[in-house]
Amino acid sequence: MQKLYRPKQGLRIPLPGGAGEWPKDGRPLNPASSYERRLEQDGDLVLIENQAEPESTGGKSGGQK
Repeated sequence: MQKLYRPKQGLRIPLPGGAGEWPKDGRPLNPASSYERRLEQDGDLVLIENQAEPESTGGKSGGQK
């Protein structure tokens, strides 16, 4: 699972290239982008701690009884 980052409370962070703003519900960090790495290091982007894990089927298909 990818780590998602959101802007720190009260901040509006522009995306590179004028592609809007960083989404409030978060998005992954681009490790190749020095801009995004710097935002994380400065504390302007915050890691979303409680991300929902995708539900697994556990090998059960729910077939006939």
